[in-house]
Amino acid sequence: MNKILHSVLSLSVVFSTLTLLPAQALANRCIENRAGIDMGSGSTKIQVTEVNICQKTLGKVLYEDQRPVAYNADLAKSGNNQLSEDIQQQGLTALTDMVNKANRFKPQRITGVATAVFRTAANGQQVIDRFNQQAHVSLKIISQQQEAELGFLSAKTALHEKNLKDEDLLVWDIGGGSMQMTTYRQQQGIKTVDIYQGKLASVTLKDFITDVLQNKNPQADSTPNPIGSLRNTVLRYVNFYVRTHVSAQMKQDAQQKRVIGIGGVHGYSISDQIHPLNHTYTLEDVQRVSKKNVWKGDSELKGEYRTTDVSNLLLVEGFMQSLKIPKVTVVKASLIQGILLQ
Repeated sequence: MNKILHSVLSLSVVFSTLTLLPAQALANRCIENRAGIDMGSGSTKIQVTEVNICQKTLGKVLYEDQRPVAYNADLAKSGNNQLSEDIQQQGLTALTDMVNKANRFKPQRITGVATAVFRTAANGQQVIDRFNQQAHVSLKIISQQQEAELGFLSAKTALHEKNLKDEDLLVWDIGGGSMQMTTYRQQQGIKTVDIYQGKLASVTLKDFITDVLQNKNPQADSTPNPIGSLRNTVLRYVNFYVRTHVSAQMKQDAQQKRVIGIGGVHGYSISDQIHPLNHTYTLEDVQRVSKKNVWKGDSELKGEYRTTDVSNLLLVEGFMQSLKIPKVTVVKASLIQGILLQ
């Protein structure tokens, strides 16, 4: 009797193992290590993540890094609207080093996007072609609308909230050379996207302060710090820009919807200066810190992006004032999360 029972149990174990094998094999086939690259106007970001391609979800982050590369500043100094050989070498060195580190995790693909400065530069496509060939990656220049929609997808993915509707969110992405605000709404029963596409951004505001307000030679001095008593002048300029460039509908949405901040300006520059509680900051938080930091020079500020840190505060403060945005929730997302899922 014991022998019969033992045989039955053994057969049950074998049967269970056999039935589990296809499920395990399927699960393994669904998981890919993918690398995504977000090449912006002032920095290059990379991330390697486990991606469930069957469920379209992101898993464990295996590697991430970002490097400052001042493409926008280089183009501003150019006399022929071309990115210089020097900045190309800097960018390629940074990219190659990050890709080499990413390859340790054996990603099955390395894809990415290039944004504003590469759309603007006369040799932007040529530079990206060179990077693809020499760094063995697959980068493409995307439009500002594509950038906005990719940022929205990244933000929603990073929130990890079930039953979250697109119509509930307004995603605010600030780059070096462009800014996007993206939201969705129902129009006659059809979900449509509404995108604010602006040119006033991190580096462009910093350049306005140094070139116009401070009358500095950009070849000799590219920092606006300390901004000091020019704070109110900068805020008036940002407020004027918002009033004349942002649609009435987007202004209404900014007041009523949940505003999600993504990208380096929200996620690093503003957050590192304000240290927001629960990843959320208010207009009062930004005002408090900007009033203090406008009197600081570069030597009193920290980090690789200090030349734009204080002007970033004024950029965000001016937009929040003019659009009456009560608070911004910062989500650790760039364009990469969307790239990985595509």
